[in-house]
Amino acid sequence: MSKSAPLALPDLDDTEFAARLRPLRDAVIPKAGQTDNRISEYPDRRKDRLTDISKLGHANVRKSRLSIAERIESIEQIRGPKRRFEFLIPVRVGEALATDAAGRGQSAATRLLEVLRDAGYPVIPEDFVDLRKEKGRG
Repeated sequence: MSKSAPLALPDLDDTEFAARLRPLRDAVIPKAGQTDNRISEYPDRRKDRLTDISKLGHANVRKSRLSIAERIESIEQIRGPKRRFEFLIPVRVGEALATDAAGRGQSAATRLLEVLRDAGYPVIPEDFVDLRKEKGRG
């Protein structure tokens, strides 16, 4: 396989470069006074969250973090300790589980817990909580 010669970039001064980027800037960056007119069935919740956080005082943020820690501790107490298990299963089964989970937008571990719950094993709702994501809430 032969490598093709690298393409040379044009030699532009800053003024010409800025002029060529202006249409992109105008299309992407809203002008002062313009509102965000996008239409989506999934609104951007980040703006609301940042506004809510900025309204809170330091004491409220601390209280919020404390309530998150209490929630995490409560979940850990309810579901009990976790332990890693290793099972040897056929590759086709593992791949089918991973593909099914990816199609549902979840991890293979979560999908396996669902299958085990549906088969009658003692899986409780707290087993599905990802504590790493809980720490980001608040």
